Amino acid sequence: MPDGAVLRVVPLAPDVTELAFALGGGDLVAAVPAAADHPPEVKRLPRFRQEDVEAILSLHPDLVLATTAGSNARVIERLRELGTRVFTTDVTSFDRLAQACRLVGRAIGRPEEGVRLADDVEARCTLVRTRAATLPRRTALYVVWWDPLIVGSPGTFHHDLLKRAALDNLAPAGAGRYPRVDPELLLDPRLDVVVAPDEKDLRDGFARIVRSPAGERLASGAVQVLWLPADQASRPGPRLPEALEALVAARVAYEKPGSGVRGPGSPPDRIMTTPQPQGRPQ
Repeated sequence: MPDGAVLRVVPLAPDVTELAFALGGGDLVAAVPAAADHPPEVKRLPRFRQEDVEAILSLHPDLVLATTAGSNARVIERLRELGTRVFTTDVTSFDRLAQACRLVGRAIGRPEEGVRLADDVEARCTLVRTRAATLPRRTALYVVWWDPLIVGSPGTFHHDLLKRAALDNLAPAGAGRYPRVDPELLLDPRLDVVVAPDEKDLRDGFARIVRSPAGERLASGAVQVLWLPADQASRPGPRLPEALEALVAARVAYEKPGSGVRGPGSPPDRIMTTPQPQGRPQ
């Protein structure tokens, strides 16, 4: 094997699993973490627990792909101590996603695919920015959990998702990336929009909170609620642009359904599910 060549890749999180495949490196992936479910090709691969260092080493990886937010820091440190090459991404924005595409592309020997994928991310963001520029700015929260209430703060890709959709994040800065906040933040009169991933547990949590005093503005329709396709919105990988496109499409549909512009709370669609994005082959 040539010095530095990569023949076996082991990703430690679903987002970098998707990235490896999107870069054309699926043939290099030796196994995937238990939570990985996309693309469909991962179903044929062996599974391992992300915290099981021995299981990872038994795969004899030339390169382990990890993420700062989604991988166990002690596992990464131990793998490096044992001489395993680990490449870590930290996608906190769409710009960082494009950068990760280029860097991981080079790391796995697919530099041209890395450039192509990064260019695609940037082009899609540019198109969305043009569309979002026609929207009125609103104040928003990105909810990752309802009870306790956990939100995406500045410095996260969810903050960047809101920003690029012409939404100003009301989450506190300086309290960590995903702080637990007082549910009364949902009663803040400045809050116009809440965005959340559309999955059963989040829907159940929402159903409970709208019956509580903190959910009064949600229940009354004073706050618009948008549900994004969960995987695309929750994983900072190559499908993240789909979440941005879906969010802006939902905002356009809400704000400009006809000739006028409506504000938050306008019936009948104050609680909307975003259309599922068509997606692009990766």
